[in-house]
Amino acid sequence: MRLEGLTVALRPRTAWEATDLGFALVRRHAGRIWGAWLLVTLPVLLLLNGLCLLLGQVWLAGLLLWWLKPVFDRVPLYILSRAVFGAAPGVAEAARAQLRWGWRSMFAWLTWRRLHPCRSLLLPVDLLEGLSGARRRERVRVLQRSTSGTAALTLLLAVNMELMLNFSIVLLGLMFVPVEFMSDAAKAVWDNLIQEPPLWAKLLFNLIAWLAMSLMEPFYVGAGFGQYLNRRTQLEAWDVELAFRRLAQRLSATAAVLALAVLAAFAPAPAWAEDPPGAEQLLEELAKAGAQDSSKDRIGGMAAERAEQDLADAPPRSLRRVFGGQYQPDGEAFEAAAKKAYADGDLNPRTTQVVWEPRERDPARFDAKPPALQWLKPLGNGLAFLFENALWILLAVLVVLLIRYHRYWLPWVSDRFERERQPDPVQVHDLDLPEQLPDDLPAAVRALWREGRQRAALALFYRAAVQRLDEALGLPLPPGATEAECLRRARRLDDGDYAKLFTRIVRAWQSAAYARRLPEPAELEALLAAWSAPRGAA
Repeated sequence: MRLEGLTVALRPRTAWEATDLGFALVRRHAGRIWGAWLLVTLPVLLLLNGLCLLLGQVWLAGLLLWWLKPVFDRVPLYILSRAVFGAAPGVAEAARAQLRWGWRSMFAWLTWRRLHPCRSLLLPVDLLEGLSGARRRERVRVLQRSTSGTAALTLLLAVNMELMLNFSIVLLGLMFVPVEFMSDAAKAVWDNLIQEPPLWAKLLFNLIAWLAMSLMEPFYVGAGFGQYLNRRTQLEAWDVELAFRRLAQRLSATAAVLALAVLAAFAPAPAWAEDPPGAEQLLEELAKAGAQDSSKDRIGGMAAERAEQDLADAPPRSLRRVFGGQYQPDGEAFEAAAKKAYADGDLNPRTTQVVWEPRERDPARFDAKPPALQWLKPLGNGLAFLFENALWILLAVLVVLLIRYHRYWLPWVSDRFERERQPDPVQVHDLDLPEQLPDDLPAAVRALWREGRQRAALALFYRAAVQRLDEALGLPLPPGATEAECLRRARRLDDGDYAKLFTRIVRAWQSAAYARRLPEPAELEALLAAWSAPRGAA
């Protein structure tokens, strides 16, 4: 990936801000996305309806079209993933690429992963990174750590929007029915499209479902791609890397400017013109550049003052020469015309209307209700049955998801209710440290320091500090907690002295572990002395 070719501003965003970024990308490349989408999905729609029509099961075409969504999602993802790095493909190129791009992972997305709630977030892992096996599982686990909830809510919003579009397109036809025929038209729609739909109605339903999917699916894929980009930026610090690259470019450009300045210092001074250009010439140049209103900003120094003085004394023919036939001199006639225009009723529509209302209204007249439409009763019963069963199905899906992903949410719940659980030991690899902390920690740290194992001494000190933090909070840290998470938890301590001491210990460990900068022996002794001091006297 060429980070210097990015067309979006990289910075850590919230998950919903990243979703808005994905929507903006889809809007920017809307022509390419929907052009390629039509070239890919419209033939599939016609082919499925033709085959299912031969089988006599036209409804199956709509179901298959919905099931093939992961295959169609490759179209907007292909365009967005390349456009974000400054190489947006054309409509024909994107359509041709679907014949060979991303098919390796489609079997999984059309079988056991088809109903995954985070499809838009995880599709880039398979289609753009090409990971599989343990590497893919680890990547998915890291990506979902703080974004899975937003991705699932995005799917829920997209499904609701698609259903709303389906109903809206059906009801759009009723908007053109005159009011006096509304009852008969609604009954005809119910009989023909719901109870016993003919063949043309079934085909129409499939077309409407395709239209709703075509309008909503690219936005759903764009939202997931924006969340994916934001998560990669958070994990891999793309914004920091790009900032350093731009800083290097600016430094190189500054060096070139300094070199030119040094050469110019030894070059002979140019001979300036005796007389600056006149006002008419300056105004003509400004008119060509489209900057008549900013003449004082563009003409510098003494030339600006002379141009203003010359302009004050210039005859009207000079201004007419610059502005052409659009020039009109201001004066009393202009002001009078402006006042007359503002006095026009179209520009200042203010009217006073007096309405007579009776003091006592007739309740029978204003509260009368129209007679109930009997044919709406079956419609209400049908909708009630549909939504009731949909809620039960949703509850069953929720229970299945809770059981399926219990290993993710069960530890999170247990960490908040099992206060008496022993904290997990802090793991520091490749340092050959004892599993249990020594009774005399300062002596053990000093011994490791004298043996020349300074990094191991600081790791042992950091491990003991984290364990004391767990005991003070009564809430063990999750496995694999980073130093930043430990520092955030330390802010909850009522003991402000130990929170400051813990911050100093963490900074000393980070300097040694990541920057290979060991603290001075005197600084280490000060930390050990504060550690051994009584609580509250650090």
